[in-house]
Amino acid sequence: MMFGILDRYIGRSILTTSTLVLLTLVALAGIFGFISELDDVGKGNYTVTNALQYIFLTLPGKAYLLFAPAVLLGSLLGLGAMASNSELTVMRAAGISNGRIIRAVLMTGVALMVLIAILGETVMPKAEQIAEEIRLTALEERLSVKGRNGLWIKSGDRYVNISTIMPDFTLLGVNIHEFNGVELVRSIKAARAIRTQDAGSKDWLLQEVEFSLFNANQVDSMLADEQLWSEIVGESARSDQLPNLISVDVLKSLKGSTESLSARNLYDQIQYLKENQLDSRNIELAFWSKIASPLATMVMLMLSLPFVFASQRSGGAGQKIFIGIMLGIVYVLVNKLLTQLALTNGMSPLVSAALPLVCFLVIAILGIQRSA
Repeated sequence: MMFGILDRYIGRSILTTSTLVLLTLVALAGIFGFISELDDVGKGNYTVTNALQYIFLTLPGKAYLLFAPAVLLGSLLGLGAMASNSELTVMRAAGISNGRIIRAVLMTGVALMVLIAILGETVMPKAEQIAEEIRLTALEERLSVKGRNGLWIKSGDRYVNISTIMPDFTLLGVNIHEFNGVELVRSIKAARAIRTQDAGSKDWLLQEVEFSLFNANQVDSMLADEQLWSEIVGESARSDQLPNLISVDVLKSLKGSTESLSARNLYDQIQYLKENQLDSRNIELAFWSKIASPLATMVMLMLSLPFVFASQRSGGAGQKIFIGIMLGIVYVLVNKLLTQLALTNGMSPLVSAALPLVCFLVIAILGIQRSA
């Protein structure tokens, strides 16, 4: 039997306390977030109802970020309660080894890993996207882009500059510069660019367009009320070869942190950047961190075991809460520090994302060996 009575009993204890801890942390984060949003209530059409909708939709993202620390604290409380009630001592007296208890904990960790992976890949990205659309639309904000000169991106042999991005992804102030090697051959200015609604199309409709063709001895200009992007580049709108004016995933990433995107969206962004010979290391780091996030849940469970085995008859709930909070803070800080330092020093994004996880896994294994 895959899940025996012992596995279910220990798993239920960890799941119950971890759920309570997670709900508490998410509720607190939601309350503080709502208080912060009240500063924007009254701007544009942003109301208290919009703020509540926004906070509610961001709760899955908060749960995702707080999941590993919550599991650590929940495991300390759940297993600590069993140790305080001498249940672990009774299990040992009945011939159940520490290895068997650890196996039961790790099996619970597998279930938690699946849960957090589903949350991060399905619920959270969609909820975060809807939340940002509600907020930006109600505030009637234009999405500012970094830099005084707007957003610069590369699309094949073309360099695209966008001054403003609207909440519905309409682009304002579009300037496209097309090169043949190092020679500028064409410049296109458009007042706005709107996504076409055809399913499967990567096309954009440019409006109020001005073309400038640079020949050897002269510059030819032409005006057009509307022009499809596919007609400008001479490709079918449904062709896989049609270069994107700008990837919609890139636009979405500008509205939120990479942590709120799914691994699939991050992977698509990496491919987009690599195809255009742009630096993708930061996005790759976010991708591998997303892959490592479920594994962090397992490591947090293992990290709690040495403290439980070492103090089966001592230490109250207050002490275990303190230990859990401190370990959670240390993990978050060290994780951020090591990933950025590793990336800055030229390590691959995969190694940068895995390094903190490996360090804490080694600490957990050494702690279990000493306390078991």
